[in-house]
Amino acid sequence: MTLTHPDLPDQPIEVDEASVPHYRASGWQLAQERPQKTTKAKAARRRRQTGDES
Repeated sequence: MTLTHPDLPDQPIEVDEASVPHYRASGWQLAQERPQKTTKAKAARRRRQTGDES
């Protein structure tokens, strides 16, 4: 899930759904819109970890 913080509006983070209550207690909020850049980068990392080294 993507969260943002009012003090860090340009720094969204991705956390597991189970961790959301902990982050919300610290002032983080569910993002209104999922940032495309973060999603693509995360998907690219996953592909490299499970694929060949080439």
